[in-house]
Amino acid sequence: MRLRIALASDHGGFSLKEEIKKFLEEEGFSYYDFGTYSPEAVDYPDQARIVAEAVARGEFDRGILCCGTGIGVAIAANKVPGIRAALCHDTYSARASREHNDANILTLGGRVIGPALAREIVAVWLKAGFLGGRHARRVAKIAEIERDYAGRLASEKVSCGCEPGSLSFQDLDEQDLTEQVAQVTREFLKVAGLKPGQILVVGCSTSEIAGKRIGTASSLEIGEQVVRGLLKATREYQVYLAAQCCEHLNRALVVEAQAAEIYGLEEVTVVPVLKAGGALATATYRALHRPVVVSHIQAHAGMDIGGTLIGMHLKPVAVPVRLEVKTIGAAHLTFARTRPALIGGERAVYR
Repeated sequence: MRLRIALASDHGGFSLKEEIKKFLEEEGFSYYDFGTYSPEAVDYPDQARIVAEAVARGEFDRGILCCGTGIGVAIAANKVPGIRAALCHDTYSARASREHNDANILTLGGRVIGPALAREIVAVWLKAGFLGGRHARRVAKIAEIERDYAGRLASEKVSCGCEPGSLSFQDLDEQDLTEQVAQVTREFLKVAGLKPGQILVVGCSTSEIAGKRIGTASSLEIGEQVVRGLLKATREYQVYLAAQCCEHLNRALVVEAQAAEIYGLEEVTVVPVLKAGGALATATYRALHRPVVVSHIQAHAGMDIGGTLIGMHLKPVAVPVRLEVKTIGAAHLTFARTRPALIGGERAVYR
């Protein structure tokens, strides 16, 4: 199986990343470049997070990250559960990181090593495999540390309590929330009869999922779980996801660039963030391979998770769809599909 490689850098690692791209192309590897796309300054944690989350979700087999030293991106990537990022500046470490540690991200320093050595390191790292055996036991213990600390932090936050009638993020099991969203979306897509290549628009209030008033407690963590579930379902049905931004971005939408090209959608130059765009749009922008923001869309079906009002982005004739599941978390669900307009008079015949 041909490896799928996720690639990114900050400005300090930009030149080295470009050299690695040339090497991957020469060797026939499949890769996606998440940026940065110029030597202008960017923050390395943002670049590291994009690749680390893409690898953790299983969208790519391995990742390669570059910054000035390779240290910053390694630290940031290793904060993502399931990631084992290894900083390597020699071929011995590169091979050992794969054989002994099952490293799934390689980090390199653009100001530390040159292109020739980087090529050697990348070649060894991509070729080497995990040996398993006693090493598998040790890697499993790394995952156990992650689980233990995740559980401990969750219990500490829950013990602090939350507002009456509300749910904290820790009350929402991560896997359950993602799967619930995926299941509801699958059922809706089936009932609505969406065809491959059509568009599903989604609005989501993470505040309402957590039992609070819309716009008062946006949670990127909840948004990320929702997006994972949405993408699971939409990719299975081969439909495009359009995620609605909040009113601070005039309810613009995040979509794959391919969808914008196919449907002739007008792009706008903005990047959604939590306070101007909202949790759903921010998480979607980070999760898509080639995200763009568009000003308006006419989707074939829509789903509201909470009172976010996606009706303005549906095709003209929308009809409600009713499913058995009424809520996700504490947020009420509303569904609609669209159909062609019925025109004519009393003698008209319809299908």
